[in-house]
Amino acid sequence: MIIDAPEQRIRVLPEAVINQIAAGEVILRPASVIKELVENAIDAQAFTISVWTERGGKQRIQVTDDGMGMSPIDAELCFERYATSKIQSIKDLQRLLTKGFRGEALASIAAVAEVELFTRQPSRPIGTYVRIAFGKKLQVEPTRCAAGTTFIVQKLFHRLPVRRKSLHSDQTEHRYNLQEFFRIAYPHPERHFRFYHNSTLLYDLPPSTLLHRILSIHTDLKEEDLIPVEENTSFFSIQGFLLSPEATPPHNRDSFLFINRRFIRHAALQQAAYSVYKPFLKGEARPLYWLFLEVPPSQIDINVTPAKTEARLLNEMEIRALLQSIIRRALALAPLALPQDWLQKVSSSLPPLPAQQKESQLEPFAPSLASVPLSGASSEYFLLYGRYLLLRRGKEIWLIDLLGAYQRILFEKWLNGASISPQGLLFPVHMPITPLQAAKLRELALSLLNQGLQIEVREEKEVVLHTVPAGLPFTAAAAILEEIIALTNEEEEKINWRERLAQHIARYNVIRPPYTLTSEGVEALWHDLNQCSQPNQSPSGRPIRFLLTEAMLENLFR
Repeated sequence: MIIDAPEQRIRVLPEAVINQIAAGEVILRPASVIKELVENAIDAQAFTISVWTERGGKQRIQVTDDGMGMSPIDAELCFERYATSKIQSIKDLQRLLTKGFRGEALASIAAVAEVELFTRQPSRPIGTYVRIAFGKKLQVEPTRCAAGTTFIVQKLFHRLPVRRKSLHSDQTEHRYNLQEFFRIAYPHPERHFRFYHNSTLLYDLPPSTLLHRILSIHTDLKEEDLIPVEENTSFFSIQGFLLSPEATPPHNRDSFLFINRRFIRHAALQQAAYSVYKPFLKGEARPLYWLFLEVPPSQIDINVTPAKTEARLLNEMEIRALLQSIIRRALALAPLALPQDWLQKVSSSLPPLPAQQKESQLEPFAPSLASVPLSGASSEYFLLYGRYLLLRRGKEIWLIDLLGAYQRILFEKWLNGASISPQGLLFPVHMPITPLQAAKLRELALSLLNQGLQIEVREEKEVVLHTVPAGLPFTAAAAILEEIIALTNEEEEKINWRERLAQHIARYNVIRPPYTLTSEGVEALWHDLNQCSQPNQSPSGRPIRFLLTEAMLENLFR
């Protein structure tokens, strides 16, 4: 009797495959490499940390530090998965103060790129050189190098074409790199950071106070715009700064929350800050702040995601309530105009509208104004006060705001993407920008040029507007450039830059009232307006026209 051997279908994955799977969780883009390497440098007690990138990090990333370095044995072991100097037992997870601890980062990076390591301990005369390519160790030998550690990462995702194609343009990846660099530089003002891109030094941040670290990164802010926060509670301690609501950009989406010097996204705490700030802010702006919480390590779990950007707090409700109170107190002590009843309750609504103004005394309708017939036998119109059109089409009577109608028509023409002729500016408009804004502006340059807007980015520090769309008043150039720069501060997934610019172009490009109309002009206006996707609303959402029905008039006169 023959008994079939049991079929084995489950097998342990090879180490190389395990590392590539881990890399998919930890290393998403060049910015992930920078985050892991710079955090390792901080854990190695480095004082000076320099980052070099080429082509947004897709071609090359180099991180150099003057930390404690590694011995020859550690230089090889650091690329093994789950090899770490940060923890030895489960108890160590409850008192973590280091950035990294799982030992996945270097193994993950080495699995998807070519990596070179130069490292030397200050007490040793000779260092160690290690070269690994896509998980395979190629070279280990003694070498002469400076004390500390240098990692060079090249050909990221070179053997993973799908992952490589999923990366964005060089400029977009460069922006992500800068964002990650800032998130590490903010909570460590006592250290010296440098950032180079394509051999150009963009940021040199020497040791300073937290205030000066923020101002050195945000060169457009002033010290008086920042509201200090400092408090000790039984659950946490906090320090940092709030940006004054008056100085908050109208389209801001940035905020910086750190727990134990680690950048954290925590929806409950961020919403707590927003609920206090909201009555001060205009439109959909979010508050801009730099808040640094220190929580006992045993009361926080940051091992939630491989990227360690989320956290669970043991006393989340208490921390949230205290955070709201601390922010309210800081804003209350600042020289701000406080909304009504703001101190008595946490308001989730906008401040009350100002008292209604007295009804303006309009001139009575001129009875001598005769109707003007249109080409249609059953159509005629009146022009009221040089701005409003009373139009009869057959049995329908329409009241139209001409300014809103012209803005809507121009907005949709500009939005539909037809190439628009530029007109040169006799005096180009210059404005300062940050390297982060420069990266985004370079991405938009070609698309803007097709819409009649030619911009030039100079040395990562200045943008120049050379042309505007034909017909746009030259006086509107500065406002248009300000709006273009404002767009760079928003999350690209949540913004339609073409629509926002179209609103501005329509606002400045239309002729202002009072208007003069001909029968042909009214017919063309009515035709163009009806071709629009939203003929009843201006680009900013104001009503454009009303159909004056008998029921509406009866309701008007009660």
